[in-house]
Order: sequence, then C-alpha cells, then structure tokens
Amino acid sequence: MLALGGTVVVALIAALAWQTKTPSEGVAQVRRAAAAKGTGTARVQPVRKAQNMARIATSGGRIDYIGRDELARECIARIGGEVLDELINRKVIELECTRLGITVTDAEVKQEVVRLCKETGMEASTWYQILKTRHNITPEQYHRNRIWPAMAMKKLVGASVTVSEQDLKTAYEHHFGARVKVRLIVYGNIRRANEAWNTLQKSPEEFERIAKRDSIEPNSRSLGGLIPPIRRHHENPILEAAAFKLRLGEISAIVQYGPPAQSRFGILKCEGHTKPEFAMKDARDYLIKMVTEQKSQSEMARHLLAIKGRTRVDNYLRSTTTGSTRGAQQAGFTTPSTSKPRSGVRPQGKTAPRSAPAGKPSRAIPPRGR
Repeated sequence: MLALGGTVVVALIAALAWQTKTPSEGVAQVRRAAAAKGTGTARVQPVRKAQNMARIATSGGRIDYIGRDELARECIARIGGEVLDELINRKVIELECTRLGITVTDAEVKQEVVRLCKETGMEASTWYQILKTRHNITPEQYHRNRIWPAMAMKKLVGASVTVSEQDLKTAYEHHFGARVKVRLIVYGNIRRANEAWNTLQKSPEEFERIAKRDSIEPNSRSLGGLIPPIRRHHENPILEAAAFKLRLGEISAIVQYGPPAQSRFGILKCEGHTKPEFAMKDARDYLIKMVTEQKSQSEMARHLLAIKGRTRVDNYLRSTTTGSTRGAQQAGFTTPSTSKPRSGVRPQGKTAPRSAPAGKPSRAIPPRGR
C-alpha cells in the first residue's frame, strides 16, 4: 500500500509539472484534423492570451490585476469617439483614392515633412522630438494620421483653388490694413447699458472707471475696457462697423452683438486710428501664399464632407449612420448658422448714429510677423 501510494503521488507531481510546462494560452495550438481525403493536415488556431497591463499588491497580501480589455474599455470610453472619427476620415479618404487611382508614397510624405519644417526653420528630427515629448506621437503616427490624409486630400481636390484680387484685398486689409484702437464696456442687459450710456454723454472721461466697475468682460475690465485694436473683416462685424465710424475720443451708440440667446450690449470709445503697416504690393507674394493655403484647407474640408456624404458610415460607438446610401440616416454633420446678426440698439431717450452695414468676417489668423 505504501509503495502504491508513493507511485500515485509521484505520478500526480509529474502530471502537474508537465502541465505547467505545456503552453495553454497565448501560443498557437495545433490540432490534427482527420481529413476525409487521406492523411490529416495540421490546422493552426491562435488562442488569445489575457494580458495583464498592471499588477497591484497590498501589504496585506491581496493581489489584483488590470487587464488589457479593462484598459481598452476605459480608453474607448474616454477618447474612443475622437480616435474613431479620425480613423473613419482616413479610411474614407483611402477608399476614394483607391477608386480614383490616386497614391501618396512614403517618400512624398517624408518630403512634405521636410518642406513644412524648412518653412518654420526647424529640423525634422527636432520636430519629431517635440511631437513625442509634448503629444506622445511617433513619426509613424504623425505620417499616417496627419501628413498622409492632408496630401491625399490635396491630390483629390486638385488645382481647383483660385485666388482673386478681392481675396488678396480682404486678406491685406485684415492683416496689414488700418485698425481702430478702442475701449469697450460690455453689459448683459440693455437697462444697465442705457444708464451707463447716459452717464457717459455727460462725463465721457468716466469711461475707464465705469468699464472697471461694470464690464462683464473679465479680460478687458481690469484694463479699463482696453481691447486689442479692431481690424477690418473682424470676427464680429457689428463691433467692427461701429468702431470704424468713430473719431478720436468719440463714444458709440449701444451695440448689440452675439447670439440671440447670449446677447451682449457694448459701448465703444475711440482711442485713435492706426495706418497700414505695409503697402499691398510689398506684401503681395506673402498674401498669395497665405490665401492659397487657407482656401485650399477650406476646399479640402468641403470636399471631404462631400465624399462622406456619399459614403455610408455606420458608427457603432456613437450609434449613428451617415451618408447618402438608401436607408442611411443623415447625422453627425451640422452647417453653420446663416442668420444675420442684429444691428445696434439705440439708447432710450437719446439719439444715436445708425450702425454701418456689417462686413464679412474672416477666419484668417494674423501672422506674428511678415
């Protein structure tokens, strides 16, 4: 009995040792299938291994793990929608390029990076290091997710971008043209704006003090209402029109601006006008390059929306379907409001000059230097 028991124990230990040495997860398991045609063939079936991304052990001996699936679920919940949208855009562009026979090679992508870095006076290696340090983006990710889609869209758009003299004039006026230096008091309701306007008609020198006391615009309130000079084709055409009508020392009528649900009531005081920085002929080459790039970006965005409009995309993460395929629901795209902003409001009990017609706002970002 002792001999038999010892044999059984040894057999169990040997079996356990053999099982621990035999891979059961994370490796390819080979199964022999009996083939009807004769000899059996090996069929490889990869088995997924549950990988742990972190191990937590307490002083009391308790141990827990964070697995890859748990980490993936958390990442998807936080940034999955944004990343998926980026992947969808790239895939839509890839399919359109394949349909039209358009290719963008790795050499073209690298050459584009060199060109962009040369324009900013930076070495490509330095730029890659900045991307890795500040944004945790590798060169491969940068090429695949940023440069390649932009180059592919440029080829899809083609030479459809044209720059007119009016385009150049608008850009020149915005970036290098005359500006108006003003102070601004902002109110959230018309009653308080009327009270302040009536006071300023009698004591215009009180403008700075009232701005520090009343203005709901925090950035300029501490400066007595002083704001950056207003330029042509400003993002707020109502304020622009009122500012350019003023002469040195004059105070405007009450100007109502902003969306209807969040209307603001502003009072402007002119601190002077500036002259153009350059003649248009001296900045012409720069303007042509800048406007071409801006219009190209706008055209690429429009073209991408057109491509996505005729491509069905079922986004299971966001539970939306976009595209023009029969049965698809139009979702995910919104168009900007085309409603015109309301004109200036006359103060009660006083007469005020009418506001000039609103100009067309520009989304151009002014350069820091020529």
